[in-house]
Amino acid sequence: MMVIVVLIAACHSRTSTEAQPNATERPEPVVVYASYADESYLPDLFAGFTAKTGIPVAVRNGEPVQMVGDVIANQGSPAADVLLTDNAADIALAADEGALRPIAALNESNVAEFLRDPDDLWVATGLRVAVILRSQASTGGGPKTYADLADAEFRQRVCLASSTLSVNRSLIATLISELGVRPAEIMVRGWMRNLALPPFESEAALFDAVDKGSCDYGVVSSRTAIFSTSRHGDGTADFVIPQPAYFDIEGIGITRHAHHPEAAQLLVAWMLSADAQRKHTLGVHHYSARGDQLREDVSQRVSRQNIGRVGWHDGDAKLLAERAGYR
Repeated sequence: MMVIVVLIAACHSRTSTEAQPNATERPEPVVVYASYADESYLPDLFAGFTAKTGIPVAVRNGEPVQMVGDVIANQGSPAADVLLTDNAADIALAADEGALRPIAALNESNVAEFLRDPDDLWVATGLRVAVILRSQASTGGGPKTYADLADAEFRQRVCLASSTLSVNRSLIATLISELGVRPAEIMVRGWMRNLALPPFESEAALFDAVDKGSCDYGVVSSRTAIFSTSRHGDGTADFVIPQPAYFDIEGIGITRHAHHPEAAQLLVAWMLSADAQRKHTLGVHHYSARGDQLREDVSQRVSRQNIGRVGWHDGDAKLLAERAGYR
């Protein structure tokens, strides 16, 4: 009789275990807060991560201020495990407010130190350089640096997009960091004196104006320049990468209150892998953050000062733009 009881108990124990495979075979999704206009892009990208690890990914899209604010306040549903921002100022703000935890994979990521937080709280997943557009109709040597755009010889020949766009905010913040507030403001005021038309609301509108010859020169992110030149084909505006070149990043970090920190670490490591970087940078027209994939001309020209300084001077950059009349 005792033998029968033991056998029944053993079978019951095995049946109970076999009836609960979902606890390990169906992990909960790692939650990413991001701001992407194309809400299908990130789920499609992260499908590669899920195929490799079996871990699903849920993406919550929203306005940058809302996403960063929710992470800092530890609110929002579902709670964020990963924050993906489209600019350096926002990811740096989240780190400064204590909303992020260290990323374990950075030492093996092949990402240069100037593209990552000194305390490993965030890292770039791509960068967009502020490049100088040139109309095919423009004559002469043309500007080769940001300072050149303020020269009197380019009066009424320059166009800009809004100072609220992240790459322009980053450019002004970097100028402040490099030169100081007063010299940076003198340069920006020179840009304003040289405007052919008021600042455009979007980089796409600026590109079209330069492409049609309404402006000889302009400043846009390399993302817009690469996408637009490929879309328009031969005979369109081209661009030069200044030296030194300043830039903005897409940044990623793991939230301090992540419900799935291990899965979040795996996702960030995957985002920095060679295969994922190739796919992602092609998908969004960024330059790769990996040293072994960064184009040689970009690598030779971009500033090596840590991009985190953009966050330190973001407020100063907004005030400078207001004083200079750069809306």
